[in-house]
Amino acid sequence: MRGSSLPAGLLLACLAASGVAQPRTYIRCDKPVTCSVSYGDESVVLEVQAQEACDVQVWTGFRPQWAFLNGARAKEGWSGGEEGTVIVHATTGNSAWEFGRGAWPLRGAGPPAPVKVDGRQRSTLATTFSARRLEAQGQVQAPLGLYRVTLIPAYPLPAAAPLPKLQVGDTEVAEWEDVLAATERRCLQARSDLLIADEAGLRLTWPGSFARSPVREVLLQTVATAAALATVEAPDLNQPGLIVIEAEDFKREGGGGPAEISRGQHADQHGGASVFSFGPGAGHWLEWEFQGPNAGRYALYARTATQEPFSLRALMVDRKTPFPAAALLRFPGTGGWARDDAKQWVWTALAGAGERPPLDLTAGDHRLRLTTVGAAHLNVDVLVLVPAK
Repeated sequence: MRGSSLPAGLLLACLAASGVAQPRTYIRCDKPVTCSVSYGDESVVLEVQAQEACDVQVWTGFRPQWAFLNGARAKEGWSGGEEGTVIVHATTGNSAWEFGRGAWPLRGAGPPAPVKVDGRQRSTLATTFSARRLEAQGQVQAPLGLYRVTLIPAYPLPAAAPLPKLQVGDTEVAEWEDVLAATERRCLQARSDLLIADEAGLRLTWPGSFARSPVREVLLQTVATAAALATVEAPDLNQPGLIVIEAEDFKREGGGGPAEISRGQHADQHGGASVFSFGPGAGHWLEWEFQGPNAGRYALYARTATQEPFSLRALMVDRKTPFPAAALLRFPGTGGWARDDAKQWVWTALAGAGERPPLDLTAGDHRLRLTTVGAAHLNVDVLVLVPAK
Protein backbone atom coordinates (compact mmCIF):
# COMPACT_ATOMS: atom_id res chain seq x y z
CA MET A 1 0.00 0.00 0.00
CA ARG A 2 1.68 3.25 -1.11
CA GLY A 3 -0.77 5.79 0.26
CA SER A 4 -4.13 5.91 2.04
CA SER A 5 -6.42 8.42 3.76
CA LEU A 6 -9.06 8.06 6.47
CA PRO A 7 -11.51 10.61 7.82
CA ALA A 8 -11.19 9.41 11.42
CA GLY A 9 -10.03 6.72 13.75
CA LEU A 10 -8.63 3.53 12.28
CA LEU A 11 -7.21 2.14 9.03
CA LEU A 12 -6.85 -1.62 8.56
CA ALA A 13 -5.39 -3.68 5.72
CA CYS A 14 -3.97 -7.13 5.13
CA LEU A 15 -0.36 -8.01 4.46
CA ALA A 16 1.01 -11.34 3.30
CA ALA A 17 3.16 -12.95 5.97
CA SER A 18 4.64 -16.38 5.27
CA GLY A 19 2.07 -16.81 2.54
CA VAL A 20 -0.86 -16.15 4.92
CA ALA A 21 -2.85 -12.91 4.88
CA GLN A 22 -2.54 -11.22 8.29
CA PRO A 23 -4.48 -8.16 9.50
CA ARG A 24 -2.34 -5.08 9.95
CA THR A 25 -3.25 -1.81 11.67
CA TYR A 26 -1.58 0.99 9.69
CA ILE A 27 -2.95 3.99 11.58
CA ARG A 28 -4.72 4.16 14.93
CA CYS A 29 -6.12 7.14 16.78
CA ASP A 30 -8.93 7.37 19.35
CA LYS A 31 -9.85 10.97 18.44
CA PRO A 32 -11.28 12.48 15.23
CA VAL A 33 -8.45 13.04 12.75
CA THR A 34 -7.81 12.93 9.02
CA CYS A 35 -4.63 11.05 8.14
CA SER A 36 -2.74 9.84 5.11
CA VAL A 37 0.29 7.59 4.97
CA SER A 38 2.62 6.72 2.08
CA TYR A 39 5.45 4.23 2.03
CA GLY A 40 8.81 4.40 0.29
CA ASP A 41 11.63 1.88 0.25
CA GLU A 42 13.36 3.41 3.28
CA SER A 43 10.87 5.98 4.57
CA VAL A 44 7.26 6.59 5.60
CA VAL A 45 5.37 9.88 5.34
CA LEU A 46 2.44 10.56 7.68
CA GLU A 47 0.18 13.60 7.30
CA VAL A 48 -2.23 14.45 10.12
CA GLN A 49 -5.08 16.97 10.31
CA ALA A 50 -6.28 17.05 13.93
CA GLN A 51 -9.07 19.02 15.55
CA GLU A 52 -7.39 18.61 18.95
CA ALA A 53 -4.10 17.31 20.28
CA CYS A 54 -3.88 13.54 20.13
CA ASP A 55 -1.58 10.55 19.76
CA VAL A 56 -1.49 8.79 16.38
CA GLN A 57 0.04 5.36 16.01
CA VAL A 58 1.41 4.48 12.56
CA TRP A 59 2.96 1.27 11.33
CA THR A 60 6.34 1.87 9.68
CA GLY A 61 7.67 -1.67 9.40
CA PHE A 62 11.07 -0.66 10.82
CA ARG A 63 12.58 1.25 13.73
CA PRO A 64 13.18 4.81 12.48
CA GLN A 65 16.67 6.28 12.73
CA TRP A 66 15.52 9.82 11.95
CA ALA A 67 12.36 11.90 11.79
CA PHE A 68 11.21 15.20 10.27
CA LEU A 69 8.24 17.34 11.29
CA ASN A 70 7.09 19.83 8.64
CA GLY A 71 10.48 19.61 6.94
CA ALA A 72 12.58 20.20 10.10
CA ARG A 73 14.49 17.59 12.09
CA ALA A 74 12.37 16.22 14.91
CA LYS A 75 14.03 14.71 17.95
CA GLU A 76 10.93 15.08 20.09
CA GLY A 77 7.20 14.63 19.61
CA TRP A 78 7.38 10.98 18.65
CA SER A 79 8.43 7.65 20.11
CA GLY A 80 9.09 4.17 18.81
CA GLY A 81 6.51 1.50 19.50
CA GLU A 82 6.55 -2.26 19.19
CA GLU A 83 6.64 -4.35 16.02
CA GLY A 84 7.63 -1.50 13.72
CA THR A 85 5.16 1.14 14.93
CA VAL A 86 5.67 4.79 15.83
CA ILE A 87 3.55 7.00 18.07
CA VAL A 88 3.22 10.63 17.01
CA HIS A 89 2.11 13.32 19.46
CA ALA A 90 0.09 15.44 17.04
CA THR A 91 -0.94 19.01 17.82
CA THR A 92 -4.09 20.79 16.63
CA GLY A 93 -4.01 21.59 12.90
CA ASN A 94 -1.95 20.12 10.07
CA SER A 95 1.38 18.33 10.47
CA ALA A 96 3.57 16.27 8.16
CA TRP A 97 5.88 13.64 9.59
CA GLU A 98 8.52 11.60 7.84
CA PHE A 99 10.35 8.63 9.32
CA GLY A 100 13.22 6.69 7.79
CA ARG A 101 16.41 4.77 8.28
CA GLY A 102 19.92 5.23 7.01
CA ALA A 103 21.71 8.57 6.66
CA TRP A 104 19.85 11.79 7.46
CA PRO A 105 18.39 13.01 4.16
CA LEU A 106 18.58 16.56 2.84
CA ARG A 107 15.57 18.76 3.49
CA GLY A 108 14.91 22.34 2.50
CA ALA A 109 17.49 24.33 0.56
CA GLY A 110 20.44 22.39 -0.80
CA PRO A 111 23.63 23.23 -2.70
CA PRO A 112 23.06 25.06 -6.03
CA ALA A 113 23.52 23.10 -9.26
CA PRO A 114 25.76 24.79 -11.88
CA VAL A 115 24.44 25.20 -15.43
CA LYS A 116 27.13 25.32 -18.14
CA VAL A 117 26.75 26.29 -21.79
CA ASP A 118 29.55 24.98 -24.03
CA GLY A 119 31.80 24.47 -21.03
CA ARG A 120 31.26 27.87 -19.38
CA GLN A 121 29.09 28.30 -16.31
CA ARG A 122 26.18 30.63 -17.12
CA SER A 123 23.86 30.21 -14.13
CA THR A 124 22.86 27.95 -11.23
CA LEU A 125 19.72 26.12 -10.19
CA ALA A 126 18.47 26.69 -6.65
CA THR A 127 17.74 23.27 -5.13
CA THR A 128 15.10 22.27 -2.58
CA PHE A 129 14.76 18.81 -1.05
CA SER A 130 11.53 17.33 0.28
CA ALA A 131 10.43 13.92 1.47
CA ARG A 132 9.93 12.49 -1.99
CA ARG A 133 11.96 14.52 -4.46
CA LEU A 134 14.51 17.14 -5.37
CA GLU A 135 13.38 20.31 -7.12
CA ALA A 136 15.80 22.76 -8.75
CA GLN A 137 14.84 25.93 -10.59
CA GLY A 138 16.61 28.73 -12.43
CA GLN A 139 17.18 30.50 -15.75
CA VAL A 140 19.70 30.15 -18.53
CA GLN A 141 20.62 32.58 -21.29
CA ALA A 142 21.93 31.22 -24.57
CA PRO A 143 21.79 32.26 -28.23
CA LEU A 144 18.73 31.05 -30.12
CA GLY A 145 19.56 27.52 -31.15
CA LEU A 146 19.39 23.77 -30.59
CA TYR A 147 21.20 22.35 -27.58
CA ARG A 148 22.10 18.88 -26.33
CA VAL A 149 21.34 18.51 -22.62
CA THR A 150 23.45 16.30 -20.35
CA LEU A 151 22.95 15.81 -16.63
CA ILE A 152 26.15 14.99 -14.74
CA PRO A 153 25.46 13.18 -11.44
CA ALA A 154 27.48 13.93 -8.32
CA TYR A 155 28.04 10.24 -7.62
CA PRO A 156 27.40 6.90 -9.36
CA LEU A 157 23.69 6.24 -9.75
CA PRO A 158 22.22 2.80 -9.10
CA ALA A 159 20.97 1.12 -12.27
CA ALA A 160 17.40 1.05 -10.95
CA ALA A 161 17.39 4.64 -9.67
CA PRO A 162 14.35 6.73 -10.74
CA LEU A 163 15.12 9.19 -13.53
CA PRO A 164 14.65 12.96 -13.31
CA LYS A 165 12.51 15.27 -15.44
CA LEU A 166 13.84 18.55 -16.77
CA GLN A 167 11.57 21.36 -17.95
CA VAL A 168 13.31 23.71 -20.40
CA GLY A 169 10.97 26.54 -21.30
CA ASP A 170 7.80 24.81 -22.49
CA THR A 171 9.53 21.50 -23.27
CA GLU A 172 9.83 18.64 -20.79
CA VAL A 173 12.68 16.13 -20.97
CA ALA A 174 11.67 12.80 -19.49
CA GLU A 175 13.57 10.37 -21.75
CA TRP A 176 17.29 9.97 -21.17
CA GLU A 177 20.11 7.87 -22.53
CA ASP A 178 23.02 6.60 -20.49
CA VAL A 179 26.35 7.98 -21.66
CA LEU A 180 29.83 7.85 -20.21
CA ALA A 181 31.64 11.07 -19.41
CA ALA A 182 35.42 11.46 -19.66
CA THR A 183 35.57 10.32 -16.03
CA GLU A 184 33.81 7.06 -17.02
CA ARG A 185 30.91 8.17 -14.85
CA ARG A 186 27.37 7.32 -15.92
CA CYS A 187 25.64 10.46 -17.16
CA LEU A 188 22.15 11.15 -18.47
CA GLN A 189 21.70 12.75 -21.89
CA ALA A 190 18.36 13.89 -23.30
CA ARG A 191 17.25 11.78 -26.26
CA SER A 192 16.24 14.87 -28.26
CA ASP A 193 17.99 18.21 -28.76
CA LEU A 194 16.13 21.17 -27.29
CA LEU A 195 15.37 24.60 -28.72
CA ILE A 196 16.32 27.50 -26.44
CA ALA A 197 15.23 30.98 -27.48
CA ASP A 198 17.70 33.40 -25.85
CA GLU A 199 16.43 32.84 -22.30
CA ALA A 200 14.63 29.84 -20.84
CA GLY A 201 13.47 28.72 -17.44
CA LEU A 202 14.87 25.44 -16.11
CA ARG A 203 13.07 23.22 -13.62
CA LEU A 204 14.53 19.88 -12.55
CA THR A 205 12.49 17.38 -10.54
CA TRP A 206 14.02 14.13 -9.33
CA PRO A 207 12.02 11.59 -7.30
CA GLY A 208 13.71 10.05 -4.30
CA SER A 209 15.05 10.84 -0.86
CA PHE A 210 18.65 12.06 -0.97
CA ALA A 211 21.31 12.25 1.73
CA ARG A 212 23.32 14.51 -0.61
CA SER A 213 22.56 16.25 -3.85
CA PRO A 214 22.68 13.90 -6.85
CA VAL A 215 23.35 16.78 -9.30
CA ARG A 216 26.89 17.83 -10.07
CA GLU A 217 26.04 20.06 -13.06
CA VAL A 218 23.71 20.52 -16.02
CA LEU A 219 25.46 20.85 -19.38
CA LEU A 220 24.10 22.49 -22.54
CA GLN A 221 26.11 21.92 -25.69
CA THR A 222 25.36 23.88 -28.85
CA VAL A 223 24.18 21.69 -31.71
CA ALA A 224 23.14 24.49 -34.07
CA THR A 225 22.75 28.24 -33.70
CA ALA A 226 19.93 29.86 -35.66
CA ALA A 227 21.34 31.31 -38.87
CA ALA A 228 19.37 34.45 -39.76
CA LEU A 229 18.39 34.61 -43.42
CA ALA A 230 18.69 38.10 -44.89
CA THR A 231 16.20 39.21 -47.52
CA VAL A 232 17.62 39.37 -51.04
CA GLU A 233 16.52 40.53 -54.45
CA ALA A 234 14.33 38.09 -56.35
CA PRO A 235 16.36 35.80 -58.63
CA ASP A 236 15.93 36.12 -62.37
CA LEU A 237 13.41 33.35 -63.07
CA ASN A 238 14.15 33.49 -66.80
CA GLN A 239 17.85 32.65 -66.65
CA PRO A 240 18.95 29.29 -68.11
CA GLY A 241 19.56 26.29 -65.88
CA LEU A 242 17.07 27.43 -63.25
CA ILE A 243 15.17 24.76 -61.26
CA VAL A 244 11.78 25.95 -59.97
CA ILE A 245 10.02 23.95 -57.23
CA GLU A 246 6.45 24.98 -56.51
CA ALA A 247 5.91 24.67 -52.75
CA GLU A 248 2.41 23.21 -53.15
CA ASP A 249 3.87 20.33 -55.19
CA PHE A 250 5.50 18.61 -52.20
CA LYS A 251 5.62 14.83 -52.49
CA ARG A 252 5.63 13.82 -48.84
CA GLU A 253 5.03 15.19 -45.37
CA GLY A 254 5.28 13.86 -41.85
CA GLY A 255 5.77 14.71 -38.21
CA GLY A 256 2.56 16.75 -38.06
CA GLY A 257 0.26 18.59 -40.40
CA PRO A 258 -1.46 18.21 -42.72
CA ALA A 259 -0.13 21.24 -44.55
CA GLU A 260 -2.75 23.53 -46.06
CA ILE A 261 -2.52 24.52 -49.72
CA SER A 262 -3.76 27.99 -50.58
CA ARG A 263 -4.93 28.47 -54.18
CA GLY A 264 -5.61 32.10 -54.99
CA GLN A 265 -6.17 33.03 -51.34
CA HIS A 266 -2.93 35.01 -51.03
CA ALA A 267 -1.62 37.88 -53.10
CA ASP A 268 0.62 37.30 -56.13
CA GLN A 269 1.23 33.58 -55.61
CA HIS A 270 3.80 32.13 -57.98
CA GLY A 271 2.10 29.37 -59.95
CA GLY A 272 -1.24 30.34 -58.41
CA ALA A 273 -0.74 28.58 -55.05
CA SER A 274 1.40 28.31 -51.92
CA VAL A 275 1.71 26.11 -48.84
CA PHE A 276 -0.18 27.68 -45.93
CA SER A 277 0.45 26.78 -43.33
CA PHE A 278 3.62 24.80 -42.99
CA GLY A 279 3.64 24.08 -39.26
CA PRO A 280 3.01 24.88 -36.54
CA GLY A 281 4.44 22.21 -34.33
CA ALA A 282 8.00 20.98 -34.00
CA GLY A 283 8.91 18.14 -36.35
CA HIS A 284 6.43 18.81 -39.17
CA TRP A 285 8.28 18.36 -42.44
CA LEU A 286 7.62 18.69 -46.17
CA GLU A 287 9.69 17.01 -48.88
CA TRP A 288 9.97 17.93 -52.54
CA GLU A 289 11.51 16.04 -55.46
CA PHE A 290 13.37 17.69 -58.32
CA GLN A 291 15.71 16.71 -61.11
CA GLY A 292 19.07 18.32 -61.68
CA PRO A 293 19.74 18.46 -65.44
CA ASN A 294 23.45 19.05 -64.87
CA ALA A 295 25.91 18.39 -62.08
CA GLY A 296 27.12 21.55 -60.42
CA ARG A 297 26.79 23.99 -57.55
CA TYR A 298 23.48 25.70 -56.90
CA ALA A 299 22.25 28.53 -54.69
CA LEU A 300 18.85 27.86 -53.08
CA TYR A 301 16.28 30.64 -52.75
CA ALA A 302 12.83 30.65 -51.12
CA ARG A 303 9.89 33.05 -51.30
CA THR A 304 8.10 33.08 -47.94
CA ALA A 305 5.84 35.13 -45.69
CA THR A 306 5.08 34.94 -41.97
CA GLN A 307 3.42 37.12 -39.40
CA GLU A 308 5.58 35.52 -36.71
CA PRO A 309 8.70 37.41 -35.54
CA PHE A 310 10.67 34.58 -37.17
CA SER A 311 10.16 30.96 -38.19
CA LEU A 312 12.76 28.20 -37.86
CA ARG A 313 13.34 25.33 -40.29
CA ALA A 314 16.01 22.67 -40.82
CA LEU A 315 17.16 21.99 -44.38
CA MET A 316 18.11 18.56 -45.69
CA VAL A 317 19.08 17.56 -49.23
CA ASP A 318 18.97 13.89 -50.12
CA ARG A 319 18.32 13.22 -46.42
CA LYS A 320 21.57 14.84 -45.30
CA THR A 321 22.28 18.21 -43.74
CA PRO A 322 24.34 19.86 -46.50
CA PHE A 323 26.29 22.19 -44.16
CA PRO A 324 26.14 22.89 -40.37
CA ALA A 325 24.16 26.15 -40.61
CA ALA A 326 21.41 24.32 -42.53
CA ALA A 327 20.40 22.58 -39.28
CA LEU A 328 18.64 25.74 -38.11
CA LEU A 329 17.59 28.44 -40.60
CA ARG A 330 15.81 31.52 -39.30
CA PHE A 331 13.26 32.86 -41.80
CA PRO A 332 12.49 36.53 -41.12
CA GLY A 333 9.12 37.88 -40.10
CA THR A 334 7.52 39.81 -42.97
CA GLY A 335 4.69 41.57 -41.15
CA GLY A 336 1.94 39.29 -42.43
CA TRP A 337 0.90 36.24 -44.44
CA ALA A 338 0.68 38.06 -47.81
CA ARG A 339 -3.07 37.54 -47.91
CA ASP A 340 -3.70 40.94 -49.50
CA ASP A 341 -0.28 42.57 -49.62
CA ALA A 342 2.23 41.07 -52.05
CA LYS A 343 5.00 43.12 -50.39
CA GLN A 344 4.82 40.70 -47.47
CA TRP A 345 6.44 38.04 -49.66
CA VAL A 346 10.25 38.13 -49.31
CA TRP A 347 13.09 36.21 -50.93
CA THR A 348 15.87 34.66 -48.85
CA ALA A 349 18.93 32.63 -49.79
CA LEU A 350 19.05 29.34 -47.89
CA ALA A 351 22.30 28.21 -49.53
CA GLY A 352 24.93 29.96 -51.61
CA ALA A 353 24.98 33.27 -49.70
CA GLY A 354 26.90 34.62 -46.72
CA GLU A 355 28.52 31.81 -44.75
CA ARG A 356 26.17 29.24 -46.29
CA PRO A 357 27.89 27.48 -49.20
CA PRO A 358 26.02 26.47 -52.36
CA LEU A 359 24.67 22.96 -52.79
CA ASP A 360 26.80 20.43 -54.67
CA LEU A 361 24.37 18.42 -56.79
CA THR A 362 24.82 15.58 -59.22
CA ALA A 363 22.74 15.26 -62.37
CA GLY A 364 19.56 13.31 -61.69
CA ASP A 365 16.90 12.99 -59.03
CA HIS A 366 17.11 14.73 -55.64
CA ARG A 367 15.01 15.31 -52.53
CA LEU A 368 14.77 18.53 -50.57
CA ARG A 369 13.20 18.63 -47.11
CA LEU A 370 12.32 21.45 -44.69
CA THR A 371 11.47 20.51 -41.09
CA THR A 372 9.76 22.77 -38.56
CA VAL A 373 11.81 23.62 -35.47
CA GLY A 374 9.77 25.30 -32.76
CA ALA A 375 6.14 26.17 -33.31
CA ALA A 376 5.97 29.05 -35.80
CA HIS A 377 3.99 28.95 -39.07
CA LEU A 378 5.53 29.67 -42.46
CA ASN A 379 3.80 30.43 -45.77
CA VAL A 380 6.00 29.06 -48.58
CA ASP A 381 5.35 30.09 -52.17
CA VAL A 382 8.21 28.77 -54.28
CA LEU A 383 11.75 27.37 -54.03
CA VAL A 384 14.34 28.11 -56.72
CA LEU A 385 17.74 26.55 -57.43
CA VAL A 386 20.08 28.85 -59.35
CA PRO A 387 23.42 27.73 -60.84
CA ALA A 388 26.15 29.30 -58.70
CA LYS A 389 28.66 31.52 -60.44
